[in-house]
Amino acid sequence: MKRIKPMIFLAAFPLASLLLMAAPAQASSLSLGVTLNGTGWSGDNSSGNSHFESDQGGQLGFSLSYSQDRWYVGLSLQGGEYEFSQTAPTQFRASSTQPVQNTNVKHSDFDLLAGYYVWDRISLFIDLKAVGSQWQNNDYEQGFGGLGLGVAGYHPLNEDWTLYGSWGVVGGKISEKNDVEIGDASSSALTIGASYKLNPLDRLSMGLKLRGYQYDFDNGESQTHDLNGIFFGYNHVFEM
Repeated sequence: MKRIKPMIFLAAFPLASLLLMAAPAQASSLSLGVTLNGTGWSGDNSSGNSHFESDQGGQLGFSLSYSQDRWYVGLSLQGGEYEFSQTAPTQFRASSTQPVQNTNVKHSDFDLLAGYYVWDRISLFIDLKAVGSQWQNNDYEQGFGGLGLGVAGYHPLNEDWTLYGSWGVVGGKISEKNDVEIGDASSSALTIGASYKLNPLDRLSMGLKLRGYQYDFDNGESQTHDLNGIFFGYNHVFEM
């Protein structure tokens, strides 16, 4: 059987350590994965300097990737719902500011990326990202989309265990319904973890994922978001 090496996409990906690819100059492969993220959501609203922190919540993620030699492409989608029993993220809109309390907020991340292994264990990638939030008290929706760059790498400990890490940044625009732009945003993401090889084509993964968002609205307000927590995942590779 051909040697398969672990590939790490970016921190935003729900299966950073589980997406596998063929080693350079070897056959192509297709990878599917799922992950469970025990992520908390906290941050600060600049209006009134209020702090918010979720009481409970988490995210479920799915990923698909294809690799050929040193190149790879992939997409991922992860999302979940968070409960805020007290202060929630404020709705900074184009025409108003709406403080929110005691509600649930849905959060989603979508990534489409392409990367290249510049060394056998280090890759660089570009990432097209879309982030969405929907407040359940009034169905208000807000999104952030942009283009980013990142680096990822891994280090085998032995035949079964592999350490990995990835870091990426994205910059873009904030918009609300009808694609009305209301500000600028940036995000950064760091993932560190380990994967365990069940067999040449199946892996389990666990680790820590740290994501931060900075929103600067056109009305002069700003807002920060931190989604941090541990994750567990499973990945399967189809050789082609």
